[in-house]
Amino acid sequence: MWILRFLNGPLAGQTVPLTKHSTLIGRAPNCDIKVASASISKEHARIEVFDDKLIISDAGSRNGTFLNGVQVRSSKAKSGDKIALHEIFAEVQKVPDNWAAGRFPQPGYGGHRGNVAYQYQVPPPQAYSVHAPSRAPMEDPSAPMPLGAHLPKLATFASEYMERVVLPGIYRLPEMFEFKWVLAGFMAIFILLVTSLSTIPLIRILKASLEEESQQHALTLATTLARVNRPFLVGGQETGASVEIAASRPGVSKAFLISNMDGNIIAPATQAGSYPDVPFVHEARKNTHEAVKQVDDSTVVAMVPITVYNQDSGVHAVTHWAVVVYDMSSLAVDDGQVLSLFITTLFISLLLGLILFYFLYKIVEQPVRSLNVQLDSALKDGGETVAITYQFPAMQLLAANISSALTRAMNGGEGNQAQRALEHDRNREVTNLVELMGFAAFGVRADDLSIAAANQAF
Repeated sequence: MWILRFLNGPLAGQTVPLTKHSTLIGRAPNCDIKVASASISKEHARIEVFDDKLIISDAGSRNGTFLNGVQVRSSKAKSGDKIALHEIFAEVQKVPDNWAAGRFPQPGYGGHRGNVAYQYQVPPPQAYSVHAPSRAPMEDPSAPMPLGAHLPKLATFASEYMERVVLPGIYRLPEMFEFKWVLAGFMAIFILLVTSLSTIPLIRILKASLEEESQQHALTLATTLARVNRPFLVGGQETGASVEIAASRPGVSKAFLISNMDGNIIAPATQAGSYPDVPFVHEARKNTHEAVKQVDDSTVVAMVPITVYNQDSGVHAVTHWAVVVYDMSSLAVDDGQVLSLFITTLFISLLLGLILFYFLYKIVEQPVRSLNVQLDSALKDGGETVAITYQFPAMQLLAANISSALTRAMNGGEGNQAQRALEHDRNREVTNLVELMGFAAFGVRADDLSIAAANQAF
């Protein structure tokens, strides 16, 4: 798309996208771009936009329309050319189609409605004022403000804090070190943090899985111990009971059979008559069903009741308990395994991060390298434009500004253009001189001796 940038006058510094096929410039209300200057005619000039070219035409102005210092009636313009509407200078540029997306507010604010030049500028505060026909109800100052009302202030404060405090220090890093090492450092910090933080939930999940597995294993051993010793206990042969089948299993620190009546140990024989020193055992005896609990970080206790049919009451009664104390440390992940997991994950992340860093650095380097090549070619061959195909507004704006600077450099600068415009614009001066004469007179150009102007008496 094409844009028109005013360099001086009432619209100095304003940029207008030429979205219409034909744009009329002047002081009249029907003009698309209104320039409030006495030197501008009501309908001064017209700009016609085509796919690959721009046509500048004079609309019958009294002071003339000039393209690069030369007065024109209708002429083709290219990106970077300067247009002079008498003493008002502007520059036309061709920019990518998406360059203006989000850059300009919606048109039609206040008294500037209909003027393209003002529609694409931020409207003044008074343009938003609304005169209500009736008095609005007063708000209660003691009422709490909604949470959404604080969000814009917090966002503004966070943005200002980042710009004033955080980002200046970040911007210093590329000044102290080469840019690629700064980028690599940020990626290395990111990989290290993500790997470290991902290890924490992984360890928790693994620990929870081990705890559940240990409880199920301890309960299975206690059930087996109760089933093996039940015939001896039902027959009253307590001396024949044994806990060897459970105590010999890996991870079992203690295994014994206890009496439900007084809680003393029946087996193993070496502890017969004593009482277990596990508080959970005495709590679980109050119930009549199997129980399992993790009493500390590395110990699981499982209890299974042994029931005997009571002929007097006609029900099964709990007479003994099979108890297994299981140590989870045999299955738990130690510090060495955690460190090995962390190093393995970090190594894989670094390999993937190195590949990502290569592509990311090349993506950042490519537009800068392309600009350097195009700028070098333009300075050597006299080119006036550079272009960036990246969908990156900041880089596209830089390319547009470089193109403008190249055009100014090739044309000798804006000041020289204004001087050349005054030197070439002798037609109006000659016309005024011959009209002052009270007799027949005409003006002759010095370069080719052609008649420039003549009065009515001639």
